[in-house]
Amino acid sequence: MIVHSPMTRLLTQRALRLVLALFVLIVAVFIADTFTSQLEEVLRQGGGALDLALILLLRTPEVVDFALPIILFLGLFLAITGARNDNELVICAAAGERWQKIPRLALTLGVLAMLVSLLFAGVVQPVSSYLLRLTYHELTARRILTVLNDPGGRSHIRTIENRTIIASPPSSPDVRRGSLFVYTPEPDGGWRVARADDWELLRSEDGGYKANLKRFREYRGRSNAAPTADSGPRGQAPVQATLDFATVRVQTLELAFRVEDVVQSADRARRFGERFLFQAGGPLDGPTITRGGAPVAAPTRALGEILARALMCPVAAAMAVAMAAFAATRRGRYLGLPVGLILVMAGDVGSRALLGDAAGLGYPRFWPALTALLALGLAPTLGYVWMRAEAIVIPSRGAA
Repeated sequence: MIVHSPMTRLLTQRALRLVLALFVLIVAVFIADTFTSQLEEVLRQGGGALDLALILLLRTPEVVDFALPIILFLGLFLAITGARNDNELVICAAAGERWQKIPRLALTLGVLAMLVSLLFAGVVQPVSSYLLRLTYHELTARRILTVLNDPGGRSHIRTIENRTIIASPPSSPDVRRGSLFVYTPEPDGGWRVARADDWELLRSEDGGYKANLKRFREYRGRSNAAPTADSGPRGQAPVQATLDFATVRVQTLELAFRVEDVVQSADRARRFGERFLFQAGGPLDGPTITRGGAPVAAPTRALGEILARALMCPVAAAMAVAMAAFAATRRGRYLGLPVGLILVMAGDVGSRALLGDAAGLGYPRFWPALTALLALGLAPTLGYVWMRAEAIVIPSRGAA
């Protein structure tokens, strides 16, 4: 059994330690790269440290799926070459361990990494994208309410759903808050203007808000169209435009409202990039195309890119074994690692482009293209491993 093999156990422990370390390193680099921009965005919206940590956490899955083939290649390559240079593989081979267990282990880890890639791309990343969008909306909503409740030393103007809101600072020390001005055009051509010279927002028990408006005034009116020079009876002056006007004045008014009354409500329907892999309207639910006069179901381009990156995991694992064998030669000692990284990254970009285009051909042509691409990635690497079998085990200093 491959699980109980000393060689397999040795390489698995080495590879998993390296993969975990590289994963932490890449995530740390990604967070450091996006930290400044996300911090500025959170501070501008009035958020705190918890908001920043949540946003960074929700953005992490997008780099995991991208870096998984590279991490797997580096982890296996360094594990194999390290064990070989420490003579551990020679000892295992002398004990009767067969070299075929090394590529078999690599492909096993590659298949597991492929499943992890599909999990992240098909489930984790859509969930994180959906929650990230709602988190940004929550920050914006809280910022608007904070500005309206405490405008500070300057006026703030917001236009939300055809409603203009102006919050001004207090004009005198005796007033706790400044004036609040709201202009709302009516669908029938009228308008409504409300103003409060002192007010405050309080959180209500039902999760909404309660506004205490003092010295409240509301004006409602309708402005008639301006007449032309020819309007009215002949020989008389043009009819003057009239203004229907009504005023409401109260000393104190209590108004209950919800955040959605002043902030555009969040669209909680999942968008295309936020749908699961097997969800209706997701990557599997592509358009219907016509091939040979008959309608044929086709996947989306996103599905082709997701599967291309997932299939790169076993290809990258096989490439790690091939480059470890190549690194046993004199030239490969210095070129094995960079050449392998270039091939893995080029394969990732190329396979995503090819399978993304193949998605437009329909499922009957998409699956053969996917199979051919996988065979094109595995066949040369495994063939080279078979030709250089002994080089995988023999330390590089003994190579010619």
